[in-house]
Amino acid sequence: MSNPSHSASTLLLGTGLGCFLITGFGLIQGRMELASFSAGWFFPIIGVLLLFFSRTLRSGAGPLSKSFPDENDEMLSERVRNELEATVKDASVGSAWAELEAAVLESELSEEE
Repeated sequence: MSNPSHSASTLLLGTGLGCFLITGFGLIQGRMELASFSAGWFFPIIGVLLLFFSRTLRSGAGPLSKSFPDENDEMLSERVRNELEATVKDASVGSAWAELEAAVLESELSEEE
């Protein structure tokens, strides 16, 4: 299994190159002109952005590095294990509070009768 950073970087690179391919086809078929600005310029601009994000993600920096961390299988399994432990701990604390609240309400109701 590859790390998330490498997979996302490859996906962004391929999509960016695809945007340039779309731009090339648009220029060849005459649907897009270099002299005038049209909606077709959306594709090369997005292509440049995607290539930029792919490059920064491969280097381990940039705005997407927190969403797609550069970690190996051991680091990934440790992070997931820690998140699961935290979730189970939060659930058990919530359950304990619910049981305590139910006991208090039950005792209050029994005192009123």
